[in-house]
This record gives sequence, structure tokens and C-alpha cells, in this order.
Amino acid sequence: MNVWNCIINKDGKLISTPSSATEVTASRSVALGYFDGIHMGHQKIFSTMLEQAHKYGIRAAVQTFENPPSSKSQKNLITTYPERCTLVSHMGIDDLFALPFNDRVRGMSPETFMEVCLKGWMGARVVVVGRDYRFGRDRQGDVKMLQIWGEKNGITVIAVDPINYDGRRISSSWVRELIASGDVDMAEKLLGHPVAFTGIVEKGQQLGRKLGFPTANIRIPEQKMIPKFGVYASAYLYEGKVYPGITNIGMRPTVNKEDTAPLTETMILQGHYQLYGTMGTVMLLKFLRPEQQFSSLDELQSQMKKDQEAAAQYHQSRQIPVRFEGYV
Repeated sequence: MNVWNCIINKDGKLISTPSSATEVTASRSVALGYFDGIHMGHQKIFSTMLEQAHKYGIRAAVQTFENPPSSKSQKNLITTYPERCTLVSHMGIDDLFALPFNDRVRGMSPETFMEVCLKGWMGARVVVVGRDYRFGRDRQGDVKMLQIWGEKNGITVIAVDPINYDGRRISSSWVRELIASGDVDMAEKLLGHPVAFTGIVEKGQQLGRKLGFPTANIRIPEQKMIPKFGVYASAYLYEGKVYPGITNIGMRPTVNKEDTAPLTETMILQGHYQLYGTMGTVMLLKFLRPEQQFSSLDELQSQMKKDQEAAAQYHQSRQIPVRFEGYV
């Protein structure tokens, strides 16, 4: 997949770094949106876009933003920009167009976006959006405006209806609600993949190792929303292989005296691995209990054994394989 990053110069022109002249002039079927989380509704838009690309024999493309629009919190993301790129790259998509959400883009009129970005930069022949898609300065552009412009320019515009789950429309905001409440198994159903985060394994106090529960400690990326503090049955992705695990997210009130940022501690349930300094991905599968403070290390150790047993039981009973392809 080619990633097209873009700079808009003072004249309002797009400066990009395409791979070849052929790709500059190629026609495309383009899906438009921010696509935080790449949930099942987003995947329906991608599927429609891919169908149109195959129908016309043109390239398949997705447009997103490198940083969140002002309507989205900088610390409330389901997926960071690199995570979205990785997830999209596993969907058979040829090009990803990434706009910076800066003052110049924020102030771009709908007409300029359609002419300069869609027609000029992306070479759109087909445009696929969600039914409630808005764009341009102050969100002035909508699907109707896009369809009228498309008819004048010979560009097909397709609006995709949302997907409902239990009578409610699947949305990124719903997924965020679920993550905040710890309902990560429901979030997985809406996303089609687990809630996950990736980072470098840090060397901590090694208290878990002393208690018989060695853990891989990973910081949650700054832009991502933090799940409800507590203990989760999890899966740990390392060097392309998934390991059943258990993860604690929070401030570790029983032992933490200095750290002011939440940390994730993941124990792989079977085997011992030297993970310090390596890149790992933690996928949260089931909330087991909220974080709590214990009166002693013995009490903490006793609870950790119970948590380990609960996580092992969950992994034994889980019938759906953990989908991890989008995270490698």
C-alpha cells in the first residue's frame, strides 16, 4: 500500500510524494472519512469502495487525516494514525491519502476539497462515503453537495448506510463508550478486531517477577483513550504469534509510589520470554475486575493467582480466534 502524505503550500496547491508518474495520473475509487477504529461500519464503506475499484479496474484508495479533527480529542483515539495505516494495509487497498488537519485544511471550502483534493490529488472516479458524511470548512459539505458535484464531473458518489447492532448504529463514539466502561468484548464485536495498543516493553520495578508473575510493561500511546482501570483477559502479539495473557491497566495503587501515568502490565500465561526493549501489542479481550488497592503484597499475590485462573478459564472457553492480522 502506498501512503501519500501531503503538504498544502501557501498557494493552496497540494505537494505530495507519489511513487511513480503512473500513480499520479491513476483513476481511483476513494473512501472518505476519518475512520477511527476501522469498525464494521467503516469496513462496509471499504468493501463498497473495493467493489467499485474492481468493477472499473481502477485503484482502491482511502483518505484519512494524520491528526484528529478538532471534533475529536487528541487523547481519545481508538486507533492512532500509524495503527489505522496498518489496519488499512491489510484490506487490499492500494493507496492511503493522509491530510494534515491544520488551519489550512480546516479552512478549506467544500468546493476546494472536491476540486483540489478529490479530483486533482486523488484522481477520484468513484467516491464512497457514509450516509452522514460531512466535510469542508465548518462541515458545510454533505453527501447531497458531493453527489451534485459528482454528476457535473462524471464522478460516481455512493452513500453507504450504517450498520446496526442490537438496534443501535455502530459508531466510533459507541466504541469509545465501551472502552471507557471496560466492555472490550462488546467493542471487539463492533470493531471486528480487539481493542489493542502497541509499544516498547519497559523495564519496571520487576515486582511481578519477584511475586512469580513476570509482566511486559507497555505505556499506552499518548493519543489513545485509556480503558477502564482493571484486570483483563488479553492476548499478546509478539513476532507474529499470539499468546494468551492477562493484563492489568492502571496506577498500581498497592505498589506504585512515583508513577503518575497509567501503565499496562501483561503476563503471558504459558512460558517465559525476554521481552525488554522489544515491540509488543496487547489486545484486550475481557474485563475481569476493577483495579483495587491491597493491604499487603501477600494479599496482592493471592488475588493475582485468582486473576490468572480466571484469565485461563476465559481463554479455554473462548470460541472465536483472536483476529490479529491488522496489527502486524
